[in-house]
Amino acid sequence: MKNRLTFIPHSLRMTLLALLTILASVPMWGETSDVKSNVDYLCFTAEEAGSTISFMQAGGNYGSGSVKTSIDGTTWTDYTLNTEIKLQKIGDKVYFKGNYHGSFEDYSKFFMTGKIAASGNIMTLTDGDSPTTSLKGERGTFFSLFKNCTSLTTAPELSATTLTMGCYYDMFKGCTSLTTVPDLPATVLTEGCYGSMFEDCESLKKEPKLPAKKLADGCYNNMFKGCTSLATAPELPATILANSCYSSMFEGCTSLKKVPNLPAIALANHCYSYMFKDCTSLTTATELPITTLAESCYSKMFSGCTSLREAPNLPATTLIENCYNNMFYGCTALTKAPELPATVLVAGCYYQMFQGCTALKKAPELPANTLVDDCYNNMFYGCTALTKAPELPATVLANGCYYQMFQGCTALEKAPELPAKTLADGCYNSMFYGCTALTTAPELPATVLTDGCYYQMFQGCTALEKAPELPAKTLAGNCYLGMFAHCENLDYIKVAFTNWGSDDFATLVWTNNVASTGTFVCPEGLAKEYGEDRIPKGWTVISSTQEATGIENATPTLSEDEGNTYNLAGKKVGKDYKGIVIMNGKKMIK
Repeated sequence: MKNRLTFIPHSLRMTLLALLTILASVPMWGETSDVKSNVDYLCFTAEEAGSTISFMQAGGNYGSGSVKTSIDGTTWTDYTLNTEIKLQKIGDKVYFKGNYHGSFEDYSKFFMTGKIAASGNIMTLTDGDSPTTSLKGERGTFFSLFKNCTSLTTAPELSATTLTMGCYYDMFKGCTSLTTVPDLPATVLTEGCYGSMFEDCESLKKEPKLPAKKLADGCYNNMFKGCTSLATAPELPATILANSCYSSMFEGCTSLKKVPNLPAIALANHCYSYMFKDCTSLTTATELPITTLAESCYSKMFSGCTSLREAPNLPATTLIENCYNNMFYGCTALTKAPELPATVLVAGCYYQMFQGCTALKKAPELPANTLVDDCYNNMFYGCTALTKAPELPATVLANGCYYQMFQGCTALEKAPELPAKTLADGCYNSMFYGCTALTTAPELPATVLTDGCYYQMFQGCTALEKAPELPAKTLAGNCYLGMFAHCENLDYIKVAFTNWGSDDFATLVWTNNVASTGTFVCPEGLAKEYGEDRIPKGWTVISSTQEATGIENATPTLSEDEGNTYNLAGKKVGKDYKGIVIMNGKKMIK
């Protein structure tokens, strides 16, 4: 039988063939076809049978725009938000495209189960069939897009070279199966663009290149925080920094052994703060040659780096607020501190700088003569190997300047001289608290006290036997509160004040748990009141005059002379004596 087309004119035959070809390519009802063979659409491939993926509303509203899906990259269907797509077999794929635009307030994110690899260009999710390399005008476009997708093993291509504020913020945070990351080609960054992008990706082993030479505020903030498998950091060629640009960038990267060079020629506020905090495998630090600092620029930079043995040189002579705050906090392997040549200090400049550096044996020189608020606050707290303190020549003090400076330095045997005659509130508060090896206290020449000036200064110094002379004649609020508490071998105190004052806290528990017997030297007019807030029970009281003339034991101890009566000068009186007397440690009128 002859082909019926042979009876149809040639021109009509060609027209019918063309029509049949077109009809064959038209999708069924509800589908659309858009053949763009050169477009690399965002694609998800199952690496485990039965894996699922869905695109779900996560914050506020959905975002804006629409999304389509395809199983072959050719035929597309409209996607309904929150619909789960199941990939039955290993190798099954699903493609996404659309004009989706998220923000920090309104966004959607992918949810996955099983094991899924992403590929293709992420820009097809926002630009559809005509992906660009610009996110200009968008804010937080891909915010949290794959956050906590623990099934994601590889990331898609991120081709954008023009970024916008927070565009990739939190994008892969918590993707614990992600081992590699895509290239990040942008050379011009924006505020927070890579913030927390790979935070807590604990399987991540390979870092991307970061070619930008000029940074923006918070651009790398928390970028690799908690990436515990990351052993190598990317090169950081930027020479122009911005506020918080590297803040916490590698915090908690416990496998990181070497830090990159930091070639910046100028610092910015918080630029390196927390950058390598808790990088417990880090053994050496990079050079930090810049001499002009910025606020909190090195704050907690190496805090918790327990393997760090040597600190970088710190040549700056002009400081700024909190510049070295907690810089080496908890660096338990650090044996030597860098020189600190600055003579002009600022508030909090050395706050907790070496706290918890338990291997540090020698402190750096501290040449400043004028102090500022909290400048040495907790500076060597808990440095249990420190045997010698630096000289402290300052004669002008400030509030809290030496607060807890050597607290817990259990190997410190001798305190530095403290020449200041004018005090400030809380200036020596807890300065040597818990220094259990301290046998000699410094002279304290000040005659005018301030609120809390010697608060708990020597508390817990169990080897201290003799207190420094206290020449002040008038007490101030909290001035001696807890000063010698728990100095269990202390058996000598000499004071110059003539009354206990009206503030019950001035000498509160100041002799709690000192030696059971000792000598208390005081002016004749001081009331002989006993207890942990006054004169220690069981101690012998003598006047300053009696000590100077060699007459001792003028007033028997309370434990030796129960029931006897004394006048306010400490002299024993008879039962017929009239006036204010002391009997069994208590004042009364006869």
